[in-house]
Amino acid sequence: MKLLFDTNAIIDFLKLKDPPFDLPALLSEHECLVSVIVKLELLKFPAITAEEEKNIHDFLKFVPVVQLNEAIEDETIMISRSTGLRLPDAIIGATSIVYGAEVVTSDPHFLNCQYEKLRIWQVPAK
Repeated sequence: MKLLFDTNAIIDFLKLKDPPFDLPALLSEHECLVSVIVKLELLKFPAITAEEEKNIHDFLKFVPVVQLNEAIEDETIMISRSTGLRLPDAIIGATSIVYGAEVVTSDPHFLNCQYEKLRIWQVPAK
């Protein structure tokens, strides 16, 4: 199975001493991806510490970062029009659809999204 990580799933894993899912197991058992939007969201915070930035870069060494392309752009437009998702979430959702992946998330915007092509792998609650 292909998994595409949403920003909150990565933050949850990196910040918690006892994360709600086993990231190393997911990385070894599944093809995992992140959207370039997730990379930008992870690194955009002005108050990010050097350790947090290092942890993010270390994580991104193991997961391919998918760049935008025309197919993702087209699907983003359709998702945005149909669901009202914010643009970053629509891009993440579109990327998952184009690459045939499930979105790994606990984000209520995704969990409540009614878009038939979008598949969600819900991060277990703690």
